[in-house]
Amino acid sequence: MARKSVAKTNRIKKQAREGTIPALQGIKVLDMTWVGPGPFCTTLLGDLGAEVIKIHEPHPERRGGLITQVFPNSPDFPGFRNCKTIGLNLKTGEGRNIFYELCKTADVVVDGSRPGVMKRLGIDYATIKKINPAIVYASLTGYGQDGPYRNLVGHDINYESIGGLLGITGIAGGEPVIPGVPIADFAGGGLSATIAILAALMARERTGKGQFIDVSITDTIVGLMSIWINPYLSWGIACQRGETWLSGQWPWYNVYETKDRKYISIGAIEAGFYANLCQLLGREDFIEHQYAEGGKREEIFRYFKQTFLTKTRDEWVKILRQKDTCVSPVYTIEELVSDPQLLARGMIQEMPHPVLGSVKQVGFMLKLLSSPSQIRNWSTQFGQHTEEILLELGHDVTSIATLRQKEVIG
Repeated sequence: MARKSVAKTNRIKKQAREGTIPALQGIKVLDMTWVGPGPFCTTLLGDLGAEVIKIHEPHPERRGGLITQVFPNSPDFPGFRNCKTIGLNLKTGEGRNIFYELCKTADVVVDGSRPGVMKRLGIDYATIKKINPAIVYASLTGYGQDGPYRNLVGHDINYESIGGLLGITGIAGGEPVIPGVPIADFAGGGLSATIAILAALMARERTGKGQFIDVSITDTIVGLMSIWINPYLSWGIACQRGETWLSGQWPWYNVYETKDRKYISIGAIEAGFYANLCQLLGREDFIEHQYAEGGKREEIFRYFKQTFLTKTRDEWVKILRQKDTCVSPVYTIEELVSDPQLLARGMIQEMPHPVLGSVKQVGFMLKLLSSPSQIRNWSTQFGQHTEEILLELGHDVTSIATLRQKEVIG
């Protein structure tokens, strides 16, 4: 046994030197979420090397609605990467016991239910930490575990609304504009939960104890809005929709239509970048008026708008990239997937797939040089790994068949 242990240790050290061990290898995550911030969080953890087990009810496809979009009834849908799935009826004693077994060797639980749901099922943090004191238990909710809104239902658009993001997004005098991606769910809840989980795992290295993580998606949006909320709290300056330097106040930080009815974005904040922009647009006289207001600002706006209409988007990108001007094309999804920079960075890549052979997907957004992310497995259907997981827990084929017949598992 000693020789085997030494050999295993040496093999791991060799893999580490070669950069073949994912950063979170050995971390087991029980994922109780299915839509929104939870799956975004656990996908990141899985890409970083964690073993992610998605737990769902035995027959979620019977519910229809949004849940069926998780695994559309299509042979061309790739499913979830770097995770396994198990169907488990947590309303039964046998189902809960299986969950408890999983928790004994788990490191993280991620839950996306409303406050109180996990307690009613008997799988809340207070219960699980008695089984595994080292567990890190992250709960993602719209408004948090306390406060007058704790039991309200909601979705991304609601958290962006109450957090002020929706109210400040759009053109001056216009209606609020809904962002094209779920910023509250992904950039707010999902990323924040990931950071908090990693921090809790680090803290556990020092203390040996796990902890509960209370992620309020609304809180995260308010945190993202601090750039505008803090000036109001400090000086009483309340920014309005379309009237900040980030939302269309100035000609040099804006979006313009081009001759081919496409769009170009300009972000020439620094004085040097703005000067380059004015030179390339043939109006060096505008350089000293970067922060001009009133009529002069409107004159610059008019000139920019009229000038950008004289050439195509890609022509302008080529011209303005002759110098540093902070310019980019406004892409459609069809265009961005072929962008040379994104391809070079592996953000759009072919990935091996057990059913489709290979599939193009968005790549790994977190790039660790010595612990690169990689595809280890896919889940393409509900309960795909139920039997495999139960066998690892010590259940035999006969008991698994009985559990399936009783609809404890799926």
